[in-house]
Amino acid sequence: MKRAPRFAAPCAALLMLMVAGCGKGASSGQQTQEEQPAAMMAVTAAPVRIAPMRQELRLLGTTVALRHITLRAPAAGRVIDFKLQNGDRVSAGQVVARVLNREVEAAEQGLEVARQIDPAEAASMAQSVARYSNNAGIAVVAPEGAVVSQRMVSSGQMVNDLDPLADLIDPRSIYVDAALPVDDISMVRPGMSATVTSPLDPGVVFPARVAALAPNFTQGAAATSSARLEFIGPRKMNQAGAPVEIRVAVRSVPDAIVIPAPALFQNAANDSFYVFVAGPDGKAHRTTITIGIRNLKEVQVTSGLRPGQLVITSGGYALSDGLAVKVAVAQS
Repeated sequence: MKRAPRFAAPCAALLMLMVAGCGKGASSGQQTQEEQPAAMMAVTAAPVRIAPMRQELRLLGTTVALRHITLRAPAAGRVIDFKLQNGDRVSAGQVVARVLNREVEAAEQGLEVARQIDPAEAASMAQSVARYSNNAGIAVVAPEGAVVSQRMVSSGQMVNDLDPLADLIDPRSIYVDAALPVDDISMVRPGMSATVTSPLDPGVVFPARVAALAPNFTQGAAATSSARLEFIGPRKMNQAGAPVEIRVAVRSVPDAIVIPAPALFQNAANDSFYVFVAGPDGKAHRTTITIGIRNLKEVQVTSGLRPGQLVITSGGYALSDGLAVKVAVAQS
């Protein structure tokens, strides 16, 4: 019988040690891979809260004066002492100008000539002219309190009998004529509250309400109707023809469930909406919701959320259902 070589046993032992070492290394690598923490995203979130929501319709328009008062010359002659300017206020009974009658002016000019030709006779002529005329002229009186809309003549100008001197407007009769697109008519009703602003009064908000809707429409591609709005506050605009912007409150909810607008996502496939709720388990949960009033900053949620939940407001479309998140609550 042949004997095995003397180095066979040591080789076998070495091979067993190598196999054991490889197996141990694989097990250690697998354990390390399993112990690695899951990916986590840092996000900001805001609590769902209760707040009033208001849906507004933005319209453009102009102010219109319902009542105009025209000051007219009481006689033919020369206008004197007329100092009114556009925008000035006048009160009832105020003398705003005088008209020097043409006949009186002609008599006074003749008197001056007489004084040069025959001073003795001029004295008796002067008494006659004084009895006939009022040197101050005929007064032009404002019939009621109003605001000057347009001045039509200047002091010293010759006018005929009943020529217009100025156009006045009654500030109490000023209203807003708003252009209302046909597509938005169904949203507006008389009695709705509104606010009016104008570049002529920057920073001032005038409360108003919808008084009536016109029954006629303009023709063309962008057909519009008219909405008449009345000022309801103590402050009113006094200028007619002023450009204004109107915001009509077409819908209002005093205790709406509200989320920040950045938290809202839209599913274009089925025209639905969803948010990601930061759950107590440290994960983001995709939640389908229905919405109501919406503006640039906030959205009303009509179903799907309750007050106090945290909705994620950062991360965008990198968020996914079940993603581990580290939440920082935004300061309101």
